[in-house]
Amino acid sequence: MKRLLTYGVPLRLVVVLLASAILCNAHAQTKEAWPSKPVRFVVPFTAGGSIDVLARLVGKHLETRLNQPIVVENRTGAGGTVGTDVVARAAADGYTLLFTAQGPLVLNPFLMKRLPYDATTFAPVTVVVEAPNVLVANKQLPVSNFEELRNFAKANPEKMTFATQGIGTTGHVTGELINQQAGTALTHVAYQGFPPGLTDVLAGRVSMMIGDTINLLPRIVSGQLRPIAIASTKRSAVLPNVPTFAEAGYPAIVSGPWYAVVAPAGTPIEIRRKLADEIRNVLGLRAERAKLKELGVEGRGLSPEEFDVYLKSEYKRWGGVIQKAGITLDK
Repeated sequence: MKRLLTYGVPLRLVVVLLASAILCNAHAQTKEAWPSKPVRFVVPFTAGGSIDVLARLVGKHLETRLNQPIVVENRTGAGGTVGTDVVARAAADGYTLLFTAQGPLVLNPFLMKRLPYDATTFAPVTVVVEAPNVLVANKQLPVSNFEELRNFAKANPEKMTFATQGIGTTGHVTGELINQQAGTALTHVAYQGFPPGLTDVLAGRVSMMIGDTINLLPRIVSGQLRPIAIASTKRSAVLPNVPTFAEAGYPAIVSGPWYAVVAPAGTPIEIRRKLADEIRNVLGLRAERAKLKELGVEGRGLSPEEFDVYLKSEYKRWGGVIQKAGITLDK
């Protein structure tokens, strides 16, 4: 020790190394401790909607698994951009997360000229569930499958209208995807929400409707609407008797809402992997699988790495569809 004190430099080196070791250990403990306080799920849509219900359902189970409260906060406005921007500006520490449909991440960047955030910078966590879109027809339309519909559309283009919940919704862009892939000229009729569109389709004022399994499942099961095709890669467990567009020869017609969790850019991968794993465990619970089916959705539970690949592909795919169709939300 006298030699260390005499020469000075080695002692300072020891002090630096000890300090570095303490900091590294503290950093490791901080990462291991997540979460050590309540976690906030920001839902950029109104309370009571399907995504809000799902966020609260998942959050309830996560509270037990993570031993911390999960606070669901609805920050609505501008098609989901307000709440999404809140998360984009939050600290990248795993305590503020976005629980959202894909609109703010892969549709709005192409529907709006100016966004307050960069949609490509979020750190993926997981895709929680998906709700494929279904093309349904009123009982007056003399078709029972997509091939018949396509032939009827060519002969009667003036009769081929489809209702959706609004401009720029997944139903709208799905209709444009169908037009681009199948060579049809279906005319979009936008409504403010699902109920008024459904009313007009049931009354025969609009030929068809494109909506997700969450909204359409009860109407299909009751026989009010005739399902033509579902936009999923394989037959849905929610509607196993409805053929896919792929079965009709159009495998690229795959769409519908998916609900996911993303974090602010820079959120550590260890936190995101842990959260994705816990959400996947929740989706695997028998009672929750039954509840999800009842809601009209199917569990996914992607890893952050899988979601990263999927998110980039969805961004590119829908950007192309929207730009080709010329859809915009800017006035």
